[in-house]
Amino acid sequence: MTDLWLILALLMLPLAFFIAWPLLSGQGKAASALSNDADTNTQAALYREHLAELETSRASGAVDEAQYLSLKNELARKLLAEEGGSYRVAQARNGGRGLLFALAFALPFTAVGLYFYWGAHQDLSLHRDLVASQSGETDMVVEARITQQLKARIQSHPQDISSRYVLAQRLLVSNDLQGAIAQYRYIVAHEPEAANIRAELAQALFFGNGSKMSPEVLREVDQVLAIQPSNTTALGLAGIAAFDREDYVAARDFWQRAQAQMAPGSSAAQALAAGVARAEKAIADAGGQVVVNESPEAGSPEGAESAKGSEGAANRIALKITLPDSVQSSPDTPVFVYARTADSPMPVAIVRLTAADLPAEVVLDESRAMMPGRSLKTVDEVELVARLAINGNARPAPGDWQGEVKGLARADWGKPIHISINEKI
Repeated sequence: MTDLWLILALLMLPLAFFIAWPLLSGQGKAASALSNDADTNTQAALYREHLAELETSRASGAVDEAQYLSLKNELARKLLAEEGGSYRVAQARNGGRGLLFALAFALPFTAVGLYFYWGAHQDLSLHRDLVASQSGETDMVVEARITQQLKARIQSHPQDISSRYVLAQRLLVSNDLQGAIAQYRYIVAHEPEAANIRAELAQALFFGNGSKMSPEVLREVDQVLAIQPSNTTALGLAGIAAFDREDYVAARDFWQRAQAQMAPGSSAAQALAAGVARAEKAIADAGGQVVVNESPEAGSPEGAESAKGSEGAANRIALKITLPDSVQSSPDTPVFVYARTADSPMPVAIVRLTAADLPAEVVLDESRAMMPGRSLKTVDEVELVARLAINGNARPAPGDWQGEVKGLARADWGKPIHISINEKI
């Protein structure tokens, strides 16, 4: 909030200058006021001198009594008129200075009060938290607060599509798939031409259906490609759908189109390249003519099976999850088991269980990836987390229980791993 107050102070400086200038210049005019007082004294002396002359004329008989009274009243009126003007000017000057003093104190406090009443200080706080979250500078408490603030924001401002979109992405990352789907559907209903968001809806629907295609996913993918044929998310899902129906040529083409738009060497490009290789191998196995860049050993059926088994073992982590008797929970309390990298909260593989399932043997592999292009195949070191979500929220929250393994290198993925959910958040 420091820079906010600094900005407000800078905005107040011109106002303070305009208010203070008359006060400061008024001090410079004090000499003028003293001069006016001297003029008033001179006018009084002249009045007394004229009055004395008038009395002398009456005593000598130069003017009669009626003339004397008339001239005396005229002198008095003239003096009062001149002194009254000076008095009014002084009073106006003093009253104006008082008003300026009042404004100098009242305006800043009024402005701050109106800002907190009408302003967007809560939105500014939310923006700061979001920036900190994106740079990885927040903890679980702040992350939970951000999600709650976004939910409150869309309740009070239902038409705020930007906040709703950020909330949808956070819910997707935290594996609250149904919550993410609801937000994406709202956005798509109000912004039907937003192809990127419709593609993310299709992706969320795909994950929500257990990473399986459904008619609704296919409809969304078709609409995205009709609007934006180069959308990589839709192309990836279209490739999966084609591969599932054993149209391997179409699957390869979809994935190649998506791969061509990726940065060479990126994890997404590597994952798509692996998909293209799978499609080409399937085409070859089906008798099609495809040139596949494989070693001679991998080209034989035995070599292919060996390579497949070796690849699967290299991208597979088996672990045992247990829950101590001292941790109390209902049988249907969700348990999230996932692998992630140290630089991102997005899981590269995730499994959802319940407390009733524990103890359990869990396998994290390519089939457990949340998003195309981000899986165990694309990383060399992970953190493993098993969390008992007491409040049912996929995102960590105070009161949850968890266990974790940090810095597990790829070379150790094949070793026996045990996680006990015994640490309270």
